[in-house]
Amino acid sequence: MGVFKRAMKGKEGKKKEYWYIDYTYEGKRKWESVGVIGEVSKENAKKLLALRNTEILQGKFNAPKPKVIPTFSEFARDYLEFAKGSKTSWDRDMYSLKSLEPFFGSFKLKDISPILIEKYKLERKQDVSTRTVNIELALLRRMFNLALSWDKCKSNPMHKVKFFKESPPKERILTLEEEKALLGSSPGHLKPILITALNTGMRYSELLTLNWDNVDLVSGYIHVIKSKTGKGRKIPINETLKNTLEGLKSQNYVSKSVSIDKYDLTKDNDYIGDTKGTNWIQDPVGAISWGFKSPLRHHEGLCDSWRKS
Repeated sequence: MGVFKRAMKGKEGKKKEYWYIDYTYEGKRKWESVGVIGEVSKENAKKLLALRNTEILQGKFNAPKPKVIPTFSEFARDYLEFAKGSKTSWDRDMYSLKSLEPFFGSFKLKDISPILIEKYKLERKQDVSTRTVNIELALLRRMFNLALSWDKCKSNPMHKVKFFKESPPKERILTLEEEKALLGSSPGHLKPILITALNTGMRYSELLTLNWDNVDLVSGYIHVIKSKTGKGRKIPINETLKNTLEGLKSQNYVSKSVSIDKYDLTKDNDYIGDTKGTNWIQDPVGAISWGFKSPLRHHEGLCDSWRKS
């Protein structure tokens, strides 16, 4: 036991020498850093050692408690609560966690290594596309960055993990025939939502938060208040959409929402539509199912030109 020097690398990568003290508490040896040599003298270190020994003898020493490192599952719960309050796309994170948790759940954050993540990458690639794997890896990286800032771990293993290379996504736009087939096969209460999506290119989350306060039929604009980027924008209302919204507004005398939700019709309902019915819509011209993704978003702007031709 006593005072000794120890060389350690600092954040800038250069080695520095530190004064350390060595003492025994409850039968265990403890090392405690006093400070950088030159900034702290050996006499200072000796005085701190004498103070620690006195505190131990008098029963006044409060040893610093070791930090509790959470498991991935434990941290995932904290992360999700954080994401719900700070991200509009938190539900996508929740979906990704359903795949990440079974693999990483029981591991403590400090035990999740780049090699373990590489193993997950290869196993997961057998079941889903590289795009899906990359989305999950991006979430993993974001979670570890947050864990670092919350002092829950000491490093981010994702810094040594490479993402899969992806081919540029193919743009999927509905043909006029597909648009007709989609609207023709959809339930009546979903058609206003689909017509709005087809004619505006609005995101699914934007449709869900659209209410009549954001629709100006006089000036001919929809005001998007909540968007993925955090910025609002104005979307022009064409003739097709105007006729749909005018007809809908005359029926919808209870709800603030642009479309009546038949599952949850209340006076303070701010949602545009039925989330249960619009989560996934079957493609009427093929076997592939898709939600409010590129086929509907990129379709906007073509509708009028087709109808006029």
